[in-house]
Amino acid sequence: MTDISLPKGQPVLITTAPYSEATPRGAVTGAWIMGQLDIAAGLAGQHASGGDALMVSIKDLTFHAPLLAGVEFAVHATLTRTGNTSFDLSFSGWANPKTTCTQIFSADVLLVAVDAEGKPRKIA
Repeated sequence: MTDISLPKGQPVLITTAPYSEATPRGAVTGAWIMGQLDIAAGLAGQHASGGDALMVSIKDLTFHAPLLAGVEFAVHATLTRTGNTSFDLSFSGWANPKTTCTQIFSADVLLVAVDAEGKPRKIA
């Protein structure tokens, strides 16, 4: 098993895992977690590119532990590469970020900065 380091900096997104998305065993679905990744990518992408950005691909996504309904959930993002119009962000999702801090997922995502028409633009 690899060592998992605690998140650094402020989270991009903080929410509570909803009971309405829980499986019979009490964990929320992977689809809900991926939806939170999409929201976090949009928010972090705006900050990283100075405007709108779209997710092009999820290059890697690993689930490390189940996320139980009712638990606080935080998503952190780190800029790992910047090109002319595209950039990479590394994400990590954490349950109970203020106490036990259990890593739920990690992901590497490719995004592209876009203009008002949705066409690639230079990163600000």
